[in-house]
Amino acid sequence: MKTYLIGLLAFAHASSAWAATTINSVNKFAYGANLGWMDWRGDTNNGAVIGDFVCSGFIYAANVGWIHLGGNAPANGIRYLNNSATDYGVNHDGKGNLSGYAYGANIGWVSFTNNTATGALSATDVPQVDLKTGRLSGFAYSANCGWISLSNAFAFVQTDTISFTDSDGDGISDNWERLHFPNLTTATASTDSDGDGQTDKQEYFADTDPLNAQDFLRITNVTLNVAGNLTTISWPSKETRCYQVLERTDLLTGSYTNSGLGLFTPDAGSSTSRNVSDGVTSNRFFKVEAKRPLVP
Repeated sequence: MKTYLIGLLAFAHASSAWAATTINSVNKFAYGANLGWMDWRGDTNNGAVIGDFVCSGFIYAANVGWIHLGGNAPANGIRYLNNSATDYGVNHDGKGNLSGYAYGANIGWVSFTNNTATGALSATDVPQVDLKTGRLSGFAYSANCGWISLSNAFAFVQTDTISFTDSDGDGISDNWERLHFPNLTTATASTDSDGDGQTDKQEYFADTDPLNAQDFLRITNVTLNVAGNLTTISWPSKETRCYQVLERTDLLTGSYTNSGLGLFTPDAGSSTSRNVSDGVTSNRFFKVEAKRPLVP
């Protein structure tokens, strides 16, 4: 009889600094019929940065000049409120959806928000970034210049990474810490604020609630089909993370390898299930890893 280990792991990554720009050196152009091509990479040092909570940096269009996505310093430390001339910018909800406002001195506000001012958009037209490929799609809107396409038949914008700020060097995004804690010192790489056995850093990488002991990454169900050749694994998941299922046949020797599913985005909703083909007759042990999307 085969046995299965219910395992878990929140994958950690050391990168924390904002890059000059996260935009791909080739796939960097958006297009507006009334303003032409727009270079999201800019001059590299000041180009657009796609972050886990906010975007920042500049887009450049030869016909209208620089367009500012935000300064990476929202007033509340989490996301731009877009309620003043000093606290504006394009937000990222972590799931890939972009919203908020950019600003160009020569064209005014550019809206990334689907509202009545910009006109109703279908789900495929809402500005967003694919968490697995980094490709942007949808439209932004300028009252003075019209629609701006982030992806078309000729070119598209793609980010190589999704960046985050970690000013205290604990491996946890500052914005995420402020979302859950009153300051940047309560949570560290080793603290476990809710006592569920997962450190606050592990909770960050799985994007689980560090103040809820019932919310942590684990395999909740393993089912073997009648024929014995297909295993279904289920776990609570977050739409802000990507996952992979790892396996091994011996806990004492060897190491975990990918089950063949590769890296994938989760199912819609609060849980994910995947089928793993079973070609072995010995014991097999599984582990689910959560990974921040597009880590450098």
